[in-house]
Amino acid sequence: MAFFYIKIMSEEKLIELGIASRPHGIKGGVQFKLYNTHDSVLTQGSVLWLYPLNEKSSLPKEGLQKEIERIHFGNKVICYLKNLKDRNELETILPFKIYYPRHLFPKLPENEWYLEDLKGLDVYDQDGYKVGLVKGYFDNGAQIVLKVKLASEVIELPFVDAFFPKVDLEKKKITMIMPEFDS
Repeated sequence: MAFFYIKIMSEEKLIELGIASRPHGIKGGVQFKLYNTHDSVLTQGSVLWLYPLNEKSSLPKEGLQKEIERIHFGNKVICYLKNLKDRNELETILPFKIYYPRHLFPKLPENEWYLEDLKGLDVYDQDGYKVGLVKGYFDNGAQIVLKVKLASEVIELPFVDAFFPKVDLEKKKITMIMPEFDS
């Protein structure tokens, strides 16, 4: 089971990839802190949406599109955006959130999902009865954990085959093996 960690603003169909809060060098480079650096969709020519992270940024609330001139992945992700001439100009728009259109993400192989696509899926038990809804997820440092809203509570379970043996995005459902709770 493979998955990719992303965050989404579903009403705008943009995926939050990370943030930028630090300049790099004097030529307008910016350090990106991406949620997923292993399988990034970002390349030269990618068009990003930038949104202000807080009131220090001069970016408009409705966001601003910027094209990647070049990007380097290593210990740090360093990016140069087109038409940003120098560090001074960059610093006026920092800090900002980085978004990318969902429809431009690559199609994943079978049995791989973008975690954000799991949110909102109906949860069924092994007998085919609807028992809840996937409300969210988080990374606890060791694994991805799904938050599942049951009738009276929200439970958190590792997103592993032992608890979630089947995901069907087309039918918008996920099968969950109910854990045994001590009473």
